[in-house]
Amino acid sequence: MRPFILLFSLFTLSITTWAQPKGQNKPTDNTLNTLLEKVNSISKNEKDLYAKSLKEYLENSKRANNPEHLFNAYLLYVYNEKNSEIMHIYADSLMHYAKKNENPLNIIKANQTRSTIYYIQKNYKKSLEYELSILQSIDKIKYAYEYHKTLYNIGLTYFYLQQYQEAFNYFAMARVYFEDSRDYNHIMGYHNSARYEALAACYLNKYEFSIELISVARKKLSDISKEDRALEQAYLDYVYGINLYHLKKFKSSIEILNKTISEISQNEDYANEHNVYYYLGLNYWSLDQKENAVKYFDKIDKVFKTKNYSNLEIKNAYNYLTIYYRNIKDEQKELYYTNQFLNVTVFLQNEYKHLSNTLHKQLDIKHLESEKKRLEDSLRLKDVWYKTALAAGSVLCIIFLLLLVSNYRKKREYLRRYNELSALRKNLKSEEKAAAVISATTVSLSVANTTTAEDELEEIVTVSPDEDKAASKKTEKGISAASIKTLEDILTHLDHFEKDFTFLNSEINLNQLATLWNTNRSYLSTLINQYKGKSFTDYINQLRIDYLLKKFEEDSKWQKYKIAHLAELLGFSSSRSFSNAFLKATGISPSFYIQKLQSEDEKD
Repeated sequence: MRPFILLFSLFTLSITTWAQPKGQNKPTDNTLNTLLEKVNSISKNEKDLYAKSLKEYLENSKRANNPEHLFNAYLLYVYNEKNSEIMHIYADSLMHYAKKNENPLNIIKANQTRSTIYYIQKNYKKSLEYELSILQSIDKIKYAYEYHKTLYNIGLTYFYLQQYQEAFNYFAMARVYFEDSRDYNHIMGYHNSARYEALAACYLNKYEFSIELISVARKKLSDISKEDRALEQAYLDYVYGINLYHLKKFKSSIEILNKTISEISQNEDYANEHNVYYYLGLNYWSLDQKENAVKYFDKIDKVFKTKNYSNLEIKNAYNYLTIYYRNIKDEQKELYYTNQFLNVTVFLQNEYKHLSNTLHKQLDIKHLESEKKRLEDSLRLKDVWYKTALAAGSVLCIIFLLLLVSNYRKKREYLRRYNELSALRKNLKSEEKAAAVISATTVSLSVANTTTAEDELEEIVTVSPDEDKAASKKTEKGISAASIKTLEDILTHLDHFEKDFTFLNSEINLNQLATLWNTNRSYLSTLINQYKGKSFTDYINQLRIDYLLKKFEEDSKWQKYKIAHLAELLGFSSSRSFSNAFLKATGISPSFYIQKLQSEDEKD
C-alpha cells in the first residue's frame, strides 16, 4: 500500500458503502452487484487479481450503461491508481457520472475524491478549497458521514501544514462522531481520527492526553477485521513510541518503535517506515549512541535517493548527520550530507510550493550553500596538500632509498678497505726491521741523488736560461741555489719531526717549521711535496693517522675514546677535520674502523 493510501484509508474503506445501489432488480444489476462484491472481497495485496476483477466490473458497467455502477467503478479506479495525473482523469469520469445520475451524494463524493488527489499532490490550497466548498454545501444531518469525513480530511491537511492545533480540533470532531457507530466504515473512521488526533496532541506537548487516546483505541482494536488489526496496532504503537521519545523514555521508545517496523514495511508505507527510523535515530542520539543513530538517519537519505521522498520532519536527520561527521572531522561525508540537505530542501520547496514561507523559516538555503562552499574549499585545499605531501613523500622515499643503497655500498667499500688496511698493517708490523733499513737507505739515496733532485727542482722553479736578471735572482733563492748540506739538514729535521711525534702539536704549521729550520715556506713546501709525495697538510695528517692506527694496535683503550677526544690527542682542530683526514688517509670513517676493531676483539 502506498503511503498516501494509508492516510486516506478512511476514504477507500468507505467506497463499499458508497457503492451499494438501491432498487436495482434487473438481472444486469444483480450481475454488476455481484462483480462489485467480488472486487471488494479481494485484498489490495493481490494486485493482479484485484486489477483483473476491477477491469471486468468496469467493462460490464459500460455495457450495461449504468451510471451508478460506472461511478462506483471509476471511484475504485481512482484509489487503485498510483499516478496522480491519471487519478485526475478518472476523477473527471467520476464527476461526469455523478452529474449524469443526478445524485447529490455522488457529487459530494466526487468533490471529496478530487480534494484527495490534490492532497496527494501536496497542493493543499486546492485540496482545502474543495473540502471547504463541500462543507458549505453539504447537509450536515442528511449526510453526516460525508460531513465528518470532510472534517477528517481538513484535519489531515492542517496536520501536514504543521498547524497542529487546527488539525487536533478537526480530528477531535471527526473522532467523536465516528465513535458512536458500529458501522465498519465508522469504526475505521474512528481509528484514523483517534490516531491522528493523538499524534497532533503529541506535537502539541499533550503527551498524557495522547497516550490516553491510544490506550482507548487499543481497546477497540477487536472491532477491526483480523486482516487490518495488526497494521492498526503497529500505527498506534508508532504514535505511542513518539510520545515516549518526547517523555525522554528513550529505551522504551526504541523497544516499541522496533516492533512497528515489520508491519509498516510490509504495508509498503515507506513514508511512515522512515518516520520510525527517524525517531529511532533521535532516541539513540539522545542516549549518546551516535554511531547507532547515524545508521538510522542514513536510511532517511536512502529513501530520498531511491523513492525521491522526504518530509518537513525527517529532513532534520541531515542536521544530525552533518554534525556527526563534522565532529569526527570527516569533511568528505559532511560535504556529502550538506549537499543532500540542500537537495532535499529544493525538493521540499517544489513539493510544498504553498509552504514556501514556512520552508524559508525552517530551511536556510543560503546557509547550506555557504556551508557547502566552505567544505568544498576545505577539501580542495586538503587535496592540494595531500598531493603535495604525496609528491614530497615520494621524493623523500626515493632519497631515503638512494641513501640506503649508498650507505650499503659505502659500508661494503669500507669493509673492503678495512680488510686491505688490516692486511697491510700486519705486513708492515712483521717487517718493521726491514722497513727501518729501507727507510735509512731511502734517505742515503735521497742525499746521493741530490744533484738529480736539484735538477728536477730547478726545472720546477726556473723558467729558462735566457730569463732576465730578476728571474735569475729568484732562481738563486730557490732549490737550485740550495746546497746539499741544507737539503740534508732539512731531511734530518723531518726525520726527527716524525720520530719525536712533533706532528701531534696542534699549533704546528708550515711557517713555523720553515723559521725553525732556517729555510723559507716555499722551499720547504716544495721539498715535502718532492720527498714525501704529499702537501704539507696531507703529510701532517697522514703522520697523525698512522700514529693513531699504531696506537689502536698497541693499546685497546684507544679504541674506547670518543672521536672528539681522539681529534684532540692527535692535534686536530675539530672532530670534523679529524674524520675527514682519517677518511682521506684510509678510505674508511673512523667510527666504522673502531667498530670493526671492537667487534674483532670481542670475537677473540
